[in-house]
Amino acid sequence: MTAPEKETRATPTGVLRHYWHVVDGKVWHLALPIFLILIAAAFELVSFSLLLPLTDAVIDNSFDFLETSRWFGWITALVPAGLDESARPAYLVICIVALIILGRIGKQGVQYAARRFVMVRNERYRVKVSQDTFGRVLTFGRQYFDRQAIGRIDAEIGWSSSVLGLLVAVQELFRFVVSLLAKAGVMMAISIPLSVAFLVTLPLVQGLVAAINRAVKRISEEGVEVDRQIRTQILDILGAIPLVKAYSQERAATEMYETVLQQGESVAVRRDKAIAIRYPIEEIMILVAMLLVQGVFILVSGDFQPAELAIFAAFLLPLQQALRDYKMISQFSLRVSEELPRLEAVAGLFSDEGKFIVPSGEKTFRGIAHEIEVSHLDFSYAQASEVLHDLSATIPAGKVTAVVGSSGAGKTTFVDLLARFYDCAPGTIFLDGTDIREYSLPSLHSGMSIVSQDVWLLNQSLRDNLTFGLGRKVPDEELARALSDVQLDDLLDESSGGLDTEVGDRGVRLSGGQRQRIALARALLRDPDIVILDEATSALDSLIEQNVADAIKRRLAGHTLIVIAHRLSTIRDADLILVFESGRIVERGTWSELIERRGAFHSLCRAQSEKDAAVGA
Repeated sequence: MTAPEKETRATPTGVLRHYWHVVDGKVWHLALPIFLILIAAAFELVSFSLLLPLTDAVIDNSFDFLETSRWFGWITALVPAGLDESARPAYLVICIVALIILGRIGKQGVQYAARRFVMVRNERYRVKVSQDTFGRVLTFGRQYFDRQAIGRIDAEIGWSSSVLGLLVAVQELFRFVVSLLAKAGVMMAISIPLSVAFLVTLPLVQGLVAAINRAVKRISEEGVEVDRQIRTQILDILGAIPLVKAYSQERAATEMYETVLQQGESVAVRRDKAIAIRYPIEEIMILVAMLLVQGVFILVSGDFQPAELAIFAAFLLPLQQALRDYKMISQFSLRVSEELPRLEAVAGLFSDEGKFIVPSGEKTFRGIAHEIEVSHLDFSYAQASEVLHDLSATIPAGKVTAVVGSSGAGKTTFVDLLARFYDCAPGTIFLDGTDIREYSLPSLHSGMSIVSQDVWLLNQSLRDNLTFGLGRKVPDEELARALSDVQLDDLLDESSGGLDTEVGDRGVRLSGGQRQRIALARALLRDPDIVILDEATSALDSLIEQNVADAIKRRLAGHTLIVIAHRLSTIRDADLILVFESGRIVERGTWSELIERRGAFHSLCRAQSEKDAAVGA
């Protein structure tokens, strides 16, 4: 995914330029539909202009005027030389009507070709625009996702298609404007006074339309926020189905959803009311103006001539089509008003402000040979008090380092900074003397695995989840060994699909312990240089946890292992234990050293022993 230029990122215009680059847009992508639209308009102009000789023939009761007509004299060349003079008028009527029909067929054929091209072009654009927008969102830092509702993010990604909506709307506006101009030319040729009345009426109608468009734009801006709320509510409820079921809150959840739907209903009704009133007013105002002008002419002349009726009837045919074009112009101008707020929301995705993007360095991480050094590290989440305070520590390479402390002490934040989920200040974390910010994120994460108590699984097969991010084809035997190391042999034996068994949304078809062990097996398959286990066995019973811990130590011998443990007994053999308290490291040492000091770590061990004893009793 590419990024738009910094100075244009936050504006809709800048995002449009960026998307044009993303889709590899060419001038002919826009010029070809315009050219076809002009050809179609030419066919339509010819078709409607042939109403003029028919009208003149009705008025004169003869086609003799064609002999001296500058524009339509060529029609007489279509009459066969030996045709009887009495049959000539009927033949000319048939020829003119046939030409009108051929003109309409030509117009429809060219428009069909244009639609086919535009459909293929827009779908190709849609794929590239959606892919780029999704890729852009994935570059945002963890803090952005911590602060934003998934439904809101989902809605804004979907709105990237608004750029195509604008493209279609502008293109259709051009098509109907050209078509309207062609009909206006014919209308002027039929009757200048009636045409002038039509043109004078249009600004009055347009003033009304502009006021309605402004109202629709304001309502659409409200609709954008309501759309976000609806998507957020859906995903929030669906993501908490176990909670809803556990407390039998189906009705309450439905009512919560109903509330935001009613807000959406209110916005939609107000928008539709504004749109619905404009079309009748437009047509009535124009038709009344036509009738008034025709009535004035009859009144001024003091006599009604049949020719005037023929002119008025002929004028009504292109007028009817012109009104349709004008309605479509109004409709697509409304669509522009509706799409602009969505495009502005998408433009917000291309501003770095509030995205907490973790910068990627240029160097390639190839592992550590000596140590991870943390020097005077401070950290705070956005608009929150400081979480970590002046941390300094040296984590030896190839050893086991445990991080312990009470809940909220800053342990997870600390390892998340080591994993570059959040950005740290320059000069605070070093890998073998190199600032961690100098390494590229892909290379760093390829040499690192993190397993959390909150397991991340995809709604795909067991195989897909085990090999996610590996970048290589893994034999089934290797996958089976990894599952065996984490005590999951029975999962393969019990599943009819084996490694192709679907695990469900977020692994819902598996137990909590199975999900954690799949995450551990995935980490083992990567054979990373650095492994971070954040209470990765919290859902396992003591026996399985010990067996899994032994397998991990065996498979990861010589690797740098950083462990946050919920059961302190599992870190007895750690080479180094860092004790966190209120965002600070208050003690460090081996198990025996810390127990002898009878400080914070000793208190943690005693509190856990008393808790375990109380539970056992």
